[in-house]
Amino acid sequence: MGHRSVSQYTTYVQCGEAYRLERVAKAPATPAAWFAMGTAVHAAVEAYELSYRTMTADEAVAIFDARYDADVNEMAQVQPDLDKWLTGNARTKGSVDVARRAVTGAQQVRDYIAAMQAKPSEIWELGPDYLAVELPFELQLGDVLVKGYIDQVLALPDGRPFVRDLKTGTKLPSTPFQLGVYSLAFEQITGEKASHGDFWMFKNNGPTEPYPLHTFTRERLTRWFADMDRSETAGLYLANPGESCRVCGVYQWCDAVGPRREDYQPGGK
Repeated sequence: MGHRSVSQYTTYVQCGEAYRLERVAKAPATPAAWFAMGTAVHAAVEAYELSYRTMTADEAVAIFDARYDADVNEMAQVQPDLDKWLTGNARTKGSVDVARRAVTGAQQVRDYIAAMQAKPSEIWELGPDYLAVELPFELQLGDVLVKGYIDQVLALPDGRPFVRDLKTGTKLPSTPFQLGVYSLAFEQITGEKASHGDFWMFKNNGPTEPYPLHTFTRERLTRWFADMDRSETAGLYLANPGESCRVCGVYQWCDAVGPRREDYQPGGK
């Protein structure tokens, strides 16, 4: 594999079998409207911030609507019956969830803009008309190249950078690992170190408390990614059945919870 990412690492350590099915065997995944909502909210907020917060809420919601509809339509090509989509709740039909998330996501965009309108832009400026929003990075950690995008880097009043990741889901990440990687990546890009970061939780329309990121040193992250890379390259995929199975798109192929098709067993197609 040419590179690694934060999402690869977190998926692999959470459940190696889900990683194998999704990324190696390429098993067909059951769609879920929360994917479309998340990408659409990110697209709208990115456009709003890149406008230096001059975009109106209606304009941003129009961007959300267009992206959400496009992503839902694309996933419907995989599974046209929306009621067979994942919803995270057995009592909620997929068609209901798709319609509900269209409303929820649009409101999240409006709420975010309302929270930001009274403030000048806090986004770190890398140059003229170049804001640290969805900032691409390539971070070399030993023999492993880690690629990704930083949602936002803010400029604190004292001039220090502060990394932020946007979360449209309801579950708070259990660790700021992602922020630690972003801090190190931003330091590599600019020479400026972000000692803290947070998650903007759209469900609360506000940030978490700042997380200190000093423990995520280059040496430690290099070791972690090297361990993950070595294990995955060796074909070690350990299933971890539990709470996350409820929202796993490749659940139906996993033999940790039931029979799976031959095509998606190790060595299969």
